[in-house]
Amino acid sequence: MFLPGNYSPNKSYSETKSTQIDEEISAVIEQAHQRVRNILSERRNILDNLARLLSEKEIVQGDELRQLLADSTK
Repeated sequence: MFLPGNYSPNKSYSETKSTQIDEEISAVIEQAHQRVRNILSERRNILDNLARLLSEKEIVQGDELRQLLADSTK
């Protein structure tokens, strides 16, 4: 159900509409999830390099991060 009954006591839509809303929300969330997975996959090398640097230094300053990102995109 879209919202529990206590959040919408004066329900003005049918159970069918509620199901449609739930399905649409699920589709939007799934699309966002896939987009995030794609972005992370495409940038895996950058993330691995950053993780490696952080394991060595624990703190990465802005200039170091910008350099890492610049080097990783070459």
